[in-house]
Amino acid sequence: MTTKQERSAIFKSFQSNIKKGVSFDEGKANLLTLRKMLSEICDYIFDVCSDEDFCKIPLKTDKTIAYYLYHLNRIEDVTSNILIAGKAQLFFSKNFNKLLNAPIITTGNEIARDELIEFSKALNIKKLRAYVFAVMTNTNEIIQDMGFKDSKTKISTERKAEIIRSKVVSTDESAFWLIDYWCNKTYAGLMLMPFSRHLMLHLDGCLRIINKIKSH
Repeated sequence: MTTKQERSAIFKSFQSNIKKGVSFDEGKANLLTLRKMLSEICDYIFDVCSDEDFCKIPLKTDKTIAYYLYHLNRIEDVTSNILIAGKAQLFFSKNFNKLLNAPIITTGNEIARDELIEFSKALNIKKLRAYVFAVMTNTNEIIQDMGFKDSKTKISTERKAEIIRSKVVSTDESAFWLIDYWCNKTYAGLMLMPFSRHLMLHLDGCLRIINKIKSH
């Protein structure tokens, strides 16, 4: 598995290269390389953790591994498919809304800390793994197809309205701000957040939890 420093170096190269047409393809390749590294971390997480490990909160600064993986992929599924591709989310088109046994269809930002363990226990971890890799593959295809001109596209009012209509972001103040946050970005902005930086942030959190659990 790659180090945090190695992933950070690839991220910085991607961040710099996507800004210019002449280096955009290199930047896109950097992003896909980074996402392959992050996919390997996801594999590691599923391989070393028991179902019980996914539901533990051993650190005050972090949540649960199950929550992080659900949250990351709901956000990526929503933003890649509704805002960029203009198509159905995998959550619904591939029946993950039922397969995951999730009590919500939203991104999960609104879940209170004292509800995280019960939420995590409800999830089907085997199906969560399938969802994680389905979303990763789908987003990679969207990234691969994107050109420099496409990357400058701003989110349309129609696609913003579709997110609101679909109710996949809670109206709770802890979550609803996300819609404006995403919709004020270009496609390149979404490549930075959530398609890379967001994954790095929360997968590092998962690794911290694993280190804590496995050290005892």
